[in-house]
Amino acid sequence: MTSGQIGYYRQPTISGDTVVFVCEDDLWSVPVSGGRATRLTANLGEVSRPFLSPDGSQLAFIGEEEGDEEVYCMPAEGGVAKRLTFLGAGTMVAGWSRDGKSIVFASNAAQPFYRIYMPYTIDPEGGQPAPLPYGTAHSVSFGAQGGVVLGRNTLDIARWKRYRGGTAGVIWIDPTGKRQV
Repeated sequence: MTSGQIGYYRQPTISGDTVVFVCEDDLWSVPVSGGRATRLTANLGEVSRPFLSPDGSQLAFIGEEEGDEEVYCMPAEGGVAKRLTFLGAGTMVAGWSRDGKSIVFASNAAQPFYRIYMPYTIDPEGGQPAPLPYGTAHSVSFGAQGGVVLGRNTLDIARWKRYRGGTAGVIWIDPTGKRQV
């Protein structure tokens, strides 16, 4: 993208020399060096939370093509997106596993309250989601040296600023990734 282009660009992700972002409820790609952005999706529903795989070849994101938020995956250069989940619940992509073989996401499927999210992984080719052993979390991130960071109750609700009650956001850090948090 050239400097000075006005738009409502959101939720950027980067891998190698590629940046993917959300604009006009679709995914767009542009080289890090700049240039013309290319539309990757032209969906009827909204897309959000894109994450490029560590090797930059695949793109995981949330699509609301049929109402609910579901996990999708597609080639990073564009192409057909494959729906991976059919949970019918609040879902958000959190990234990729350390080895890049699984998509990490959180969902409130089968939870008694809509704010309770559990983290899962799913193969980019499809299959059943596998729960991660960390308990409730909205976000999970894995460090290159083995560390794990969890965000619990970390949805940013503007009216909760300076809130100190039992559902206040907490960040859990395990530098080694060997403990169950």
